[in-house]
Amino acid sequence: MNVFSLIRRWVEIPFRFRTLFWGFVSNEIRGRFAGSIGGFVWSLLTPLANLLIYIFVFSVVLKIRLKPMETGTDSFAIFFLAGMLPWLAFSEALNSSTDLFLGRANLITKVAFPLEVLPLTGVVVPFFLNGLGFVMYLCYLILKGYAHFGWFWLPVIIAVHMVFTLGLIILISSLSVFLRDIKQFIGTALSLWFFLTPIIYPLSMVPEKLRWAIKLNPMYPFIELYHQVLLQHSVSWGMLAYVIGLATLVLVGGILFFERSKYAFADVL
Repeated sequence: MNVFSLIRRWVEIPFRFRTLFWGFVSNEIRGRFAGSIGGFVWSLLTPLANLLIYIFVFSVVLKIRLKPMETGTDSFAIFFLAGMLPWLAFSEALNSSTDLFLGRANLITKVAFPLEVLPLTGVVVPFFLNGLGFVMYLCYLILKGYAHFGWFWLPVIIAVHMVFTLGLIILISSLSVFLRDIKQFIGTALSLWFFLTPIIYPLSMVPEKLRWAIKLNPMYPFIELYHQVLLQHSVSWGMLAYVIGLATLVLVGGILFFERSKYAFADVL
């Protein structure tokens, strides 16, 4: 089976097995809030509390001021949320990816079903839950007068971001079956990755001689595109083409590794 056939199979999974797929999605969402009084509300309150802490520290205590000509806004809170909300969906998806197969070992070894459903669920759920906060943020931007026709590019950027995240999820979840230490490593790696990504600071604040290192960060162009579309009302075509190519490369790499290793899952699990 060639690469194009493999990608087509992954695209068809949510449609061919839609009952199974949406069953996993709904069970995952309900399972996160099962037994809690607040239920679904916690999906908004927890990230909101974290965001308010960051905003207080960097806007009130450290009093970071931005240059509108560079960032599209002089408000640190608006700049910060434009990058932080997509990062939350991305980091949550990667954090949960180590348990996608390991956490369902009994199901995988006893029931025959397309394993591709699990990584697909792993990317849809965090982007959906964090998307609720993102919609609230967009409403706030509209009230502040940031709405623009350039926002029509936002679905494209989100879709490419999800493809990139899916590729990493497939790779990490497959590797975790054989290397259990990845679960302990991924949390530390994400913490370092966050601070190396221009989310709580614009690239202009980084010393010029170090900016090349930040630009090597694969999440840099995604966060930059969110900033461009939401706040600067522009799109860098070169950067957009780059993230599309990067997302495709990561997805193909993840799928190829999964295809070569999935037949050993039952033995290892």
